[in-house]
Amino acid sequence: MQDTEKEGIIISNASELFLGPVTKHEPVYSNEIADAVVIKKGIIEAIGETSIILSNYSKFDYEIIDCKKRNAVCSSFVDSHTHLVFAGDRSHELRMKLQGKSYLEIAQGGGGIMFSVNKTREASESELENLALQRLDEMLLHGTTTIEAKSGYGLDAENEIKILEVIQSVNEKHPIEIISTFLGCHITPTDFLGNQWEYIESMMQLLPQIKSRNLAEFVDIWTDQGAFSVEESTLFLEQSKEMGFKSRVHADELENVGAAIMAANLRAVSADHLLLSEAVSADAMAEANVVANLLPATPFVLMSKKYANYQMFKDAGVTVALSSDFNPNCYVLDMQTVIALGCYMMKMLPEEALQASTYGGAVSLNRENEIGSIDIGKSADIQILDVQNIASIPYKFGVNHVNTVIKNGKIVVENGIKVE
Repeated sequence: MQDTEKEGIIISNASELFLGPVTKHEPVYSNEIADAVVIKKGIIEAIGETSIILSNYSKFDYEIIDCKKRNAVCSSFVDSHTHLVFAGDRSHELRMKLQGKSYLEIAQGGGGIMFSVNKTREASESELENLALQRLDEMLLHGTTTIEAKSGYGLDAENEIKILEVIQSVNEKHPIEIISTFLGCHITPTDFLGNQWEYIESMMQLLPQIKSRNLAEFVDIWTDQGAFSVEESTLFLEQSKEMGFKSRVHADELENVGAAIMAANLRAVSADHLLLSEAVSADAMAEANVVANLLPATPFVLMSKKYANYQMFKDAGVTVALSSDFNPNCYVLDMQTVIALGCYMMKMLPEEALQASTYGGAVSLNRENEIGSIDIGKSADIQILDVQNIASIPYKFGVNHVNTVIKNGKIVVENGIKVE
């Protein structure tokens, strides 16, 4: 347990210390292999070799976590695309998927997004809070300390606000930092079928209340076949931008409808999914500094053979994030699994997948100056893993490797158990 009388924490003798992109840390000498981090007042104060660090800092003033060359250390995960708040269990749909039924067939049979919407509308705020807190605990135990959380399972004024209020409430109660996104334009609900423009207008009418109550930092819209058109999405995003919201886009997942190019034209912060995006989209995103937020767990659970083209985005110079897309149809709370899928299904190198799950996620949330890498002056959001090297995260997949999680310099998971 962390001693509150100590000045801070020193993590020493890491078997591998994965810093990620740094701008302020400078090695003492050219071939230095840093394996220690000093944390003071919640901030990373120093990075270097254990022998040098321990000669500069008193062991009596700091809590020493000695990794004994057995534990890898890296930034904690930043999961920048989740649908945290919803009610209802859709495990029964797996049997239908395995029997070859399409999403449309499942939806027409009472399943799909509207099943989750109906269950979420029926649930009270306290019920939704309890579900969200359980999920956040699971995320934390697997090394995640910052997430983006979307609304989108209310799809009417009352319930979209209810979800955003739940997000705000659990953010105050849980160690994980939650950045909120309004996704009222997820799909058009059944009660507005044939009146899509009217539905978009009803969601735009919520923007002043959401802004005045600080219920969301971002807005999102699903721009795709069967969701919202580029024309409809542009109207919504431009209106949101005028009110001071930053934009995210569910883009080109089912068809290449030009959503990624639209995201670039509108200077969105991120375009997500991108399974059908092509090189021209990647070039446009690179030019506009739009993050490609790739979600390999989604095609995996949909049993699709098509994944986003990581190499294309890398070659274009696009910053890539990896995220879980946790939702009722993709019940994945563990970013270590997402890293494994990024490696095995999108041919990412382990260090690329880890960087996308930490620094890339931070860029996607405009938090790269505070979190996402181990650098001087950044918040001490760090995890210690029971593996000797970063490559073991995807290599030994299906196992939770987290031993210790530190959020803002405070130990919140110790020996794999949440610190209460």
